[in-house]
Amino acid sequence: MTFSSPITRIGRGVVALLLMRTVLLFVGTGVVLPFVDWIYNRALLWANVTVVIVDVITLLVLSRLLARQNRRLSDLLAPSRPATAWGLLAFIILFIGFFVSTFIGNLIAYQGPPPASGVLHGVPMWMGWWALLVMPVTIALAEEGLYRGYAAEVLESRFHKAAALVVIAFFFALQHTALTPLSPRAQVARFVTTFLVGLLLGCMRWRWRGGLWSLVVAHWGLDVLGLGLPILLASQAS
Repeated sequence: MTFSSPITRIGRGVVALLLMRTVLLFVGTGVVLPFVDWIYNRALLWANVTVVIVDVITLLVLSRLLARQNRRLSDLLAPSRPATAWGLLAFIILFIGFFVSTFIGNLIAYQGPPPASGVLHGVPMWMGWWALLVMPVTIALAEEGLYRGYAAEVLESRFHKAAALVVIAFFFALQHTALTPLSPRAQVARFVTTFLVGLLLGCMRWRWRGGLWSLVVAHWGLDVLGLGLPILLASQAS
């Protein structure tokens, strides 16, 4: 009991930290709801703004936790030119993995392709540029810093690496349910997709040259292509 209690407390602490991000994302959407006539899908559009606030909070919390270890956020992320170059290659692998994961998620949830989601309407021009230039940067830094960075270090030092990988991928997927329409099938598709992507990113962290920063770059590229560009195009069409 003497040896297991500290480990249990540390495990619970990391789980609480991971859960915090999901809760904050739901809170952000909830705050917006009264201003969009309580239409959840319209509130999700503004998640492109609230997620950046959650990212900043996440990075501040990480900085505080790392300071207790006499470390800085830059020590965790370890940016460098070689890691950036490796990150561009990692982006290609991540993009392919995301495509396959999306196919599997849709197959499980819809037994085939998902219904057409239609074109985003009413997207302000500033939000389009925000989603392209700001949001992918903060998301990549916060999510990789939290999931594949701090949480992975702590959990892998105290539990089996495979168990840590699954736990982190689970919470990575859980947070994306806060950014998804409330349709049960849409929720299942997004959860499965991002869970598999979380497993892929975790495995790449073990094997990929360039360290955590290469994953930050790859994650940034995926969000620019998959989130930023579509929202920017929608803003120009609005």
